[in-house]
Amino acid sequence: MKFIAGSVEDGTLAGPGLSAVETFVTFLVIPGSLFFIIAGLTWIAAAPRKAKSESEFSVTMIN
Repeated sequence: MKFIAGSVEDGTLAGPGLSAVETFVTFLVIPGSLFFIIAGLTWIAAAPRKAKSESEFSVTMIN
């Protein structure tokens, strides 16, 4: 088999290119949004809980 420079194997042809807007949305907006959504959910899940007052506990003292 003879190799010809610039030849391409079957199925390796490039598809249509992305516009500038599609590139911006695909590589900046979507990943950035996902980052902030995950960070926000993590921040909410890790937020300190409000302590219950002593009157809310069923056991106030152990003898």
